[in-house]
Amino acid sequence: MTKKYDAEVIRQLYRSGANISEWVRKHEGSSDNSLSAILYSYDAQAGSYVDAFMQPEVASLKSKLGEKLASILDDMAPQTLLDAGVGEATSLAPVIRAMKRRPESTWGCDLSLSRLLFASRHLSEYGIKGVQFFTGCLDNIPMATGSMDVVLTVHAVEPNGGREKQVLSELLRVAGRYLVMIEPSYELGNDATKSRIEKHRYIKGLPDVLKDLGATIVRYERWGLDINPSNEAALTVVQRDNKKHTASSKLISPISGRPLRRLKDCWYCPDDGYAFPIVQEISCLIAENAILASKLGDFAEGAQATPGKD
Repeated sequence: MTKKYDAEVIRQLYRSGANISEWVRKHEGSSDNSLSAILYSYDAQAGSYVDAFMQPEVASLKSKLGEKLASILDDMAPQTLLDAGVGEATSLAPVIRAMKRRPESTWGCDLSLSRLLFASRHLSEYGIKGVQFFTGCLDNIPMATGSMDVVLTVHAVEPNGGREKQVLSELLRVAGRYLVMIEPSYELGNDATKSRIEKHRYIKGLPDVLKDLGATIVRYERWGLDINPSNEAALTVVQRDNKKHTASSKLISPISGRPLRRLKDCWYCPDDGYAFPIVQEISCLIAENAILASKLGDFAEGAQATPGKD
């Protein structure tokens, strides 16, 4: 459950150069980044990653990232791909463009709706269509078990220090065949990286957590294409054999984990009675987005009216 803060206060802090995550941590008396800290921090930054993408040196590095990641994903030949923590799609765009064969369906989720709005526009400007965006928490991903051939993260698990097990469990649950992560590495990083991870309460020990969860790591190595030399990342590839997926619907309710039904202007779960809004074609599927509407199904198009009583 995220705490609510005045967005104007957050904007003023951001404009003054304050670290929003640190401000929220102090406000909440926490040593780790809560979902509130992550949400407000990235929401305040929304648009900055697309702006940075316009810089030639960043665009060049992102292009190399896209080519390298695409070569890895091409060998996996995914029909379905989820970029979990897609942000503004500045990594997803070059990956999709460089892939020899694009997945039949590509999805992107993020905690921040603001960032997804920028992501949607960014992909549109680069002529990339058909990516389906939704808000979601990495420790409660609203997708069916094993429903994605490949789950990808690029510096998305990063701020979730202290919740490594919960987040990795969810990523593994959704991944049908592979989990591919490019995340900061305390273990392989230089001293500056270690210091940065400690300061910002970033993740640690991902390989050990994955092993504890019974995951099969087939690649673990320095990534080598880091925008910030003080934030060195590692490539981790986990092979899955997740055959649990049987539901026809890929999206599920973050409340009950049951399938969602698409209505005209929302997603609806008949089993738990919650509706989830759609904002500018982006599905809002965080638990706090839920609207209790247990009788909504009675009013959906094609539903038969319930006879009234005298």
